[in-house]
Amino acid sequence: MAAEVVEVREVFRGYAAVRLAAVLYVVVVDAARLPSAAHPLLLGIVMMVVVVWTVLALWCYAVPARRRPWVFATDLGLTLVLVLAGPAVLGPAHAGTHLSVVALWLASAAMALTLWVSWVWGTLAALLTAALDVVASANTDVTTWDGEIGFVLLTGAVGFLVSTLRRSVRERDTVIAEAAAVQERERLARVVHDGVLQVLALVERQAPAFGVRGERLAAAAQEQEIALRRLLLDSDRPPGGRIDTTHTDLAAMLDRHSSPTVTISTPGGQVVVDAERAAEVDQAVSEVLTNVRRHAGPTARAWVLLERDGDELVVSIRDNGVGGERDDFEDAAERGRFGVRHSILGRLRDLGGTAILRTAPGRGVEWELRLPEEVRR
Repeated sequence: MAAEVVEVREVFRGYAAVRLAAVLYVVVVDAARLPSAAHPLLLGIVMMVVVVWTVLALWCYAVPARRRPWVFATDLGLTLVLVLAGPAVLGPAHAGTHLSVVALWLASAAMALTLWVSWVWGTLAALLTAALDVVASANTDVTTWDGEIGFVLLTGAVGFLVSTLRRSVRERDTVIAEAAAVQERERLARVVHDGVLQVLALVERQAPAFGVRGERLAAAAQEQEIALRRLLLDSDRPPGGRIDTTHTDLAAMLDRHSSPTVTISTPGGQVVVDAERAAEVDQAVSEVLTNVRRHAGPTARAWVLLERDGDELVVSIRDNGVGGERDDFEDAAERGRFGVRHSILGRLRDLGGTAILRTAPGRGVEWELRLPEEVRR
């Protein structure tokens, strides 16, 4: 019957306080009407039923698991029966008072429905209760219906506000849970990066010195390093499918270049930058790695390192290829070859950064791409 709702303990406490106050009001009012009631014994029974059922109802409403459909149905049904029986119990002496035998307590069942089932159902229950109260009291004077109308409007308004509160609490809890999940992923990423990945990289570098078996071990370590980096990259996807398209993690973007011949080293946490500028840096790195594959030699390997240096982000790319004379690279840049002029130097210049080249024959090539730290969010 009732949809699952976020439990807010203050809602029950407030409801219980109001309902107990309504019971006290019923007891006081009906006790004053006992001498003049047509059936004092029945009026006393009504008072006792109101007190006992209130205690039982509050016990049921206190715990979500006990809020069964039959509890709401019994609460509303008992309220309607007492409202209809009120005029006969009180008799002609109280016909003109228009005050029900259960007084303000008649709002309790409708309020329970609006709080824990639906504000729509609660409003309908309030409308039915108010209508029967008008019929039972034979009150045909529309100008005196302000109490019943206010009761219906208040029930709907309270239910709607509580529904909004629950939605806000649910969204808050979701944000907190997602933030905790992100922090845990970042913590695990740092642990893996500072521990497991570093050990795998060490094995990859030093194992070949032990012969054929060492080379196999180095190859296996390299494969596991690549797989682990990709796993960490997948785990960085935001929960709930909400993706910020204006910013991206530069570290995760560079990790995609990892391969048997390319080793990527990035900080353990995220390096969030503007998405467009991150794409430009990634294209520059791609161009450098493309040049390594084309010109560094068939057995060349490359290493990419992302780090922070003061107010700058630094991407270093070096290889162990054939290298060359710096003048040759500068001439190539002047001629627009190797993508040096536009894809590397031009991109970093447009980003407000610099691209520094270091090379020597037989000592490979090293690029140092620097861009201002303020590009990060």
